[in-house]
Amino acid sequence: MLRPTSLVLSTLVATLCAAQCVTSFPSTQNFTSGTVGTPGTLPSNWSNLGGDDLNWNVDNNGTNGGNMSIATGPIGDHTSNNTGGKYMYVEADASGATPGKTAILQSQCWNIAGLTSPYLTFWYHMRGTQMGSLTVDVDANGSVTSNVWTQSGDHGLKWRQGWVNLAPWAGQTNLRVRFRAITGTGALSDIAIDDVEVRSLTPVPGCPDPLASNYNGAVNLNDGSCAYQCPTGQKRVTIDIVNDNYAGETSWTLKNSADGTLLASGTSTGTSLCVPTSTCLVFRINDSAGDGIWHNSYGYGQYWVYLDGALVKQGGQFGAYEETSFNCGPGQTCATALTAQTGVVYTAPMLEYWYDWTPAATGSYTITTCGLNSCDTKLWLYDFACGSINLSSGLEGSTFADDDLGGCGTQAVITANMPAGQTYHIRVGTNGGSCSTASFRIDFNGAAVGCMDQNSCNFDPLATVACSGCCLPVGDPACPEGPDLTINQNALANSLSITTVNIAPSDVCAVEEGCVKGFGTRNVIRFNTRIDNIGELDYYIGSPTSQPGMFDTQNCHGHAHYSGYADYLLFGQDNEPMPVGFKNGYCVIDVGCFGGTSHYGCSNMGISAQCYDQYGSGTTCNWIDITDVPAGLYTLVLRTNWARRPDALGRHETNYANNYGAVCINITGNPGEPRGFNVATGCTPVVDCLNQPYGSALPDCTGACNGPVKTGDVNENGAQEISDAQMYVNMIIGNDATATPCTDLNDDGVITVTDAALMANCNNRQANHDQQPHLVHYHPWCSFPRGYLSIPDTVDLTIGAFDPNGQYVDIWVKNSACRTMGFEFTMSGLTIQSVTNLDPQVQGDLLWAGALGGTKVVGICYNDSSLAKHTGFSPLCRINYFELTGAQICIASIQDIVNNGANNVVARIVDGCLNTGNAVAADIKVLLEGPYQGAGMMDDALRTASLVPGAEPYTTLGFTQTGGGGEVLGAGVLDVVGNNAIVDWVLVELRNAQSPAQVVATRCGLLQRDGDIVSVDGMGSLILPAVPGSYHVAVRHRNHFGVMTASPVVLSGSSTAIDFTQTGTATWGTDARKNFGGGLWGLWSGNTRRDGNISLLKYTGGNNDRDPILVIVGSSTPTAIVAGYSSEDANLNGVVKYTGNGNDRDPILVNVGSILPNGIRTEQLP
Repeated sequence: MLRPTSLVLSTLVATLCAAQCVTSFPSTQNFTSGTVGTPGTLPSNWSNLGGDDLNWNVDNNGTNGGNMSIATGPIGDHTSNNTGGKYMYVEADASGATPGKTAILQSQCWNIAGLTSPYLTFWYHMRGTQMGSLTVDVDANGSVTSNVWTQSGDHGLKWRQGWVNLAPWAGQTNLRVRFRAITGTGALSDIAIDDVEVRSLTPVPGCPDPLASNYNGAVNLNDGSCAYQCPTGQKRVTIDIVNDNYAGETSWTLKNSADGTLLASGTSTGTSLCVPTSTCLVFRINDSAGDGIWHNSYGYGQYWVYLDGALVKQGGQFGAYEETSFNCGPGQTCATALTAQTGVVYTAPMLEYWYDWTPAATGSYTITTCGLNSCDTKLWLYDFACGSINLSSGLEGSTFADDDLGGCGTQAVITANMPAGQTYHIRVGTNGGSCSTASFRIDFNGAAVGCMDQNSCNFDPLATVACSGCCLPVGDPACPEGPDLTINQNALANSLSITTVNIAPSDVCAVEEGCVKGFGTRNVIRFNTRIDNIGELDYYIGSPTSQPGMFDTQNCHGHAHYSGYADYLLFGQDNEPMPVGFKNGYCVIDVGCFGGTSHYGCSNMGISAQCYDQYGSGTTCNWIDITDVPAGLYTLVLRTNWARRPDALGRHETNYANNYGAVCINITGNPGEPRGFNVATGCTPVVDCLNQPYGSALPDCTGACNGPVKTGDVNENGAQEISDAQMYVNMIIGNDATATPCTDLNDDGVITVTDAALMANCNNRQANHDQQPHLVHYHPWCSFPRGYLSIPDTVDLTIGAFDPNGQYVDIWVKNSACRTMGFEFTMSGLTIQSVTNLDPQVQGDLLWAGALGGTKVVGICYNDSSLAKHTGFSPLCRINYFELTGAQICIASIQDIVNNGANNVVARIVDGCLNTGNAVAADIKVLLEGPYQGAGMMDDALRTASLVPGAEPYTTLGFTQTGGGGEVLGAGVLDVVGNNAIVDWVLVELRNAQSPAQVVATRCGLLQRDGDIVSVDGMGSLILPAVPGSYHVAVRHRNHFGVMTASPVVLSGSSTAIDFTQTGTATWGTDARKNFGGGLWGLWSGNTRRDGNISLLKYTGGNNDRDPILVIVGSSTPTAIVAGYSSEDANLNGVVKYTGNGNDRDPILVNVGSILPNGIRTEQLP
């Protein structure tokens, strides 16, 4: 007969001891082992108490559901400050969740008897105008002390620290805390906690923020007292960032908008600083992937900018960058520009000052300071968005500009044809502080009159009013001869200087587009690039809209570039060119004129006859990278329109022989040494392979001058095709690839998957280019050698699974920084039969090949696809093998891994070996009494309630691990239903054949409904790290008695079956298993308290197994229930109950003998 509840309560002992309590400190719970959901899977022995109104949920990626305007709950966790991190929270927006609804989260238990100064610390988040309260209660052996800590009301955007001095409970062996959240008056009262820790602590409360005025480096408890004060005459700027899942893509700057001075910068974390009160500021946040930090796939990150505590900007949804100006008066920034009108004199009250002006009619205009000032003035005009303007003290980067070149001494004069309706940003400045104010006006010179007949040789694309009788037919002796571009030799020779630039890992485009040859500190020689049009006609380019064929958008930045602008070559004395720089023409415009009239700006590009365009030496990429160039004598050559392309109207230059500028330089210092240079003489004249000065004839890869062979055409059919990429892989697998100038596409001396990827990338980008209209046939992606090591991109490979029965090894990948398109690595310890893909995202796209009977593996996307980023290890490919050839299976080496741009990444092997000689396999079957339903099947209630933890719980519970521990669930394992659905984790031990108390090896596995114990992938045999031989095999569960084979079992790499459900499997000890009937046996349930290495099952007396159930539900209310993954849940249904049907107390009484409740049952393990 079952004992009544009244008798149970009357016999409770006064002091309840630890039930599988944590004894290792500091003990930190950051909830990363939980599974996101409502409530999700809580970490081991954390639970939602029954009898309250709501649940605490495991969450990440913010509680606002992707709605930026909902101002409650955290955006990311406290641990990592990004949207991928996990925390616990109470949702106030659900139906019936407010007002004043309670949710109680109960912690695991701690044995703090060994702590001299015990403290509980945690971080909480309480943001919302309808906020309720958060309270901490302490439960010591069932005695609950309420309200030991409490907070209420809106605590703002940031996580804040709370703590409790646990000294009143010092010496307790079974201590839990309860976080009791009470929602507020409405939905804006989400409450969250993170990073709960118990440890011994000598408290030093105060401010731990080095940016605060009251910073104290000794502080270990943040009491919220940080003070941020600025001196008189200054304001405080605060920048807060919560990143998406890819924090490495984020960077930001804060600048003085007037002159571009950098005030602060950072990456994934913000800052706080003081600035002069009158400073006009511009904040820019960048995302190197071009998708912002608020993204429906990568996390809803956000940023906030404050000025003296007032919110200036909240954002996250942007592309490559977002820019915000603030603390600026009218005219102090492009964004706050004043409006100007034609024919009016304006006086800028300060310099750098901004106006916006829109021409009312298309025609010629003059913007001038001439006759209006006595000091030295400057003018700049920009016709693109404010956020795209890069301020410079020079003329580069503007649409039109003048600094003493307009014919009015030190005054600025800009004359150009401008279209109606185009808004221009006018920037008014000075030289050397000469002016404190400056006046200017805008004059309309009249409509653009010219020949509008497109069939005439003197057609004017800018004309809006047809001239009378001025059009000339093609072939007329009076026809102007055409444009003629040339590099200005003097501008080049007189502007050379040497410096260093730092290429940040996020600045991928600088390397991708050829500005530099690598990341980090680079030695560069800067110079001006001035292109003069000395011809009789304009060189007309147009705009990406009107003349898309003149532009290239297949580039890293995604901008429309005039791609034939300029490139920079360094010729050694052997006349071999070294590509050391390249400049796309973002805007090709009339910077100035030497006899002509300027017409062109960024909105309609070109270089007018007798005018010039110039990129100054201070412009990014206006340099050559000599970091890796040996010391010696070189000829620096600048080329423009070196491919001899006509302009957008089909007009060719009259002379291509002058499209070059050159200077002889002597570079001093070898790579790694201090670098220098000087202009020199004695350089060998630069000629092409046909002996033409600066000619375009080049040897092909075989050395034949102007030869027909294309680099990478390995099947020798005269084309660069996907079939060539496929042939590269075949040669690699066949081990017959030879690196030659015609096959080595990245010039690294070996043929790898990189060469195949470069060829595939060439073909795919060419195909995309060919689908767009184009006149400029510029194809840099098929010009080899090319490619580089992308240092910011790191990809890891590991062995994820091994099944000696199925004869396969799974390789897993972590590529959190980049998408990947190619892999090549070598295995050892096996011979390959075949390789298959495991990532469903690239099924059919990522194709794998393995050397039959060998060890080489290659995977590549031949199409324009690539493997998406994975922040953790994820299955990549499965290697099926013929046989094992060594004691270890290893990823022996990685030859190359290639990102989606076909460039190499930093490749690493993580835990790349498995001891096959030290691995044995077992197919074990066991039944647990708690969830047993009959007919050899168990209930999977923990799985259906999403309570099975993502990582094994036994290490945390204090079970000894030998070679095991830390196992995590494979993807999709908990989605399986039916007989193979997962019931719970179990721990399998191999014990010494002669001394069975000695544990030799352990491995945590998954128990299926039919009793099978499988690997973490949900399918394979359980592999244990031990040499083949004889062992006692034991199976243990967190609240059932363990069981062990009576005799040693011979184990090897081939799986051995061990069925503990059958009478014929002899077990150690007496009554080690319970008879379930029908010829089936299983493990005794009810072991809620671990008693050292060997447990006792007790219903009464000290250290019994009944009391922990009462403690967790609350001894004052034994009818309460607690949901969660808990050792006190004896029947594994996801709910702890002390009374009523299906309670967890009765199985204990039954198993010790319901007639004699003071009976004791002993676990039968040595």
